[in-house]
Amino acid sequence: MELLKKIIFFFNKKQKKQAIFLLAMTILMALMDMLGVASIMPFIAVLGNPELIQTNSILSVVFKTSMTFGVTTTNDFLFALGIFVFIMLIISLSFKALIVYLQANFSQMCEFSIGKRLIETYLHQPYSWFLSRNSSELSKNILSEVEEIIGAGLNPMMNLITQFLVVITLIVLLILVDLKLTIT
Repeated sequence: MELLKKIIFFFNKKQKKQAIFLLAMTILMALMDMLGVASIMPFIAVLGNPELIQTNSILSVVFKTSMTFGVTTTNDFLFALGIFVFIMLIISLSFKALIVYLQANFSQMCEFSIGKRLIETYLHQPYSWFLSRNSSELSKNILSEVEEIIGAGLNPMMNLITQFLVVITLIVLLILVDLKLTIT
């Protein structure tokens, strides 16, 4: 938690807003990931037992509704359900790819911004300050230290938060489906 506070300290107002937006998008991605996984379960259940279309109230309503779109047989319904599951997974994975891109872009822009502010701080120092400093050390601070903060601090933190949210949503899904099985 202390590391997170230190990293957030380096953010300006705009970056803090972007981080909150990215967190909201990550929560949405975790929910979409959960829906993608949840869409597979009825499909697998119907594949294993096609009579569920008639006996399960939800699947029965969906089957009757799909009849208005030309789905008349069980095989047609299985095919349509398979297409729906495939589309849900593609949408979920596409959104996940967008989030990965946004996270990478955010971390690179943070690295740029922090490095830029560090250079500006160095440039506003009096000439006498530079006389007592080693120019290679200043370059190292700008190039490697900022990259180290982002690479070893921010990126793993974003990945940890993302994976944590996905795990939480999947555990909630499992609890909703079968509490006893989830506990065991």
